[in-house]
Amino acid sequence: MRSASISHRVSKVTKLTIAVVAATVLICTVPRPVLAVDTIPFTQVKGGLIQVQGSVDGSAAVPMLVNLGAGIDVLSTDLGRRFVVVGGKYVSLRLTGERVDLPIGKVRTLALGGVRIEAPNVGIWSGLDGTGIAGLISATAFRNIATTFDFHNDQIIIEDAQTFPDRIRPETKIHVVLQDDLGIALGIFARFNFGDGKTGLCEIDTGSQGITIDRTFAASIGLIPSGGSTIQIPSIALDGASVTAIDRPAVSLGNLIYDCDVGNSFWAGRAFTLDLPNRLLYVTTSL
Repeated sequence: MRSASISHRVSKVTKLTIAVVAATVLICTVPRPVLAVDTIPFTQVKGGLIQVQGSVDGSAAVPMLVNLGAGIDVLSTDLGRRFVVVGGKYVSLRLTGERVDLPIGKVRTLALGGVRIEAPNVGIWSGLDGTGIAGLISATAFRNIATTFDFHNDQIIIEDAQTFPDRIRPETKIHVVLQDDLGIALGIFARFNFGDGKTGLCEIDTGSQGITIDRTFAASIGLIPSGGSTIQIPSIALDGASVTAIDRPAVSLGNLIYDCDVGNSFWAGRAFTLDLPNRLLYVTTSL
């Protein structure tokens, strides 16, 4: 009887162990639900600029622009004086070469559309005063994350490890060049083709509506203007991705500190995904 009892108990323990293992295997093999992706809605204003509702340190939301060409996040004088703990100064150049001296410091939190973003350094810029825009959000906010800018659905999507591979699988991959200034400011550049093999390294600037080429650079590659400040060029495309081409666009000429500046008119109806940790950009191949 004792032997039979022990055998019975062992049998029960064995069955229980098998059941636990089976349940564990089942749990591990059932696909986990996809994690929610943070989405920031935006409104296209002033000819295509990206306006979002931003909040500093949990304060009331105010209009801000997502401006990848800004270099560093900045707030208006009023907002900056209330929330930025100033710890130094940063000297920057605007696209046309004007020097800008910015007091910079820290804020506790910076959120766009309820989504908290990175803000390692925030400047105070009087250039925003009286414009109705309380802040500019630069590329530094997206330095360490994969982010999609969807101009068709008017939203910015913060990708995660599950959504990112599906997002980029059908897209065209482009290498980008980052201008990283001491970890304070960040600019994003890609090579663009203007037709007939003429290329330039252009800043990707969501703070601009159109496409601008430096006058001296334009002359050096044979894009000689017939007069005025606007010319029509054969085409523009991301270099190595002819499927992104726009035929015969009108572009502006200016005195820039870079070869050219590509604004939001190039992305109209498209979506592109930034993967800045790997210095890559993925873009939809059709308008």
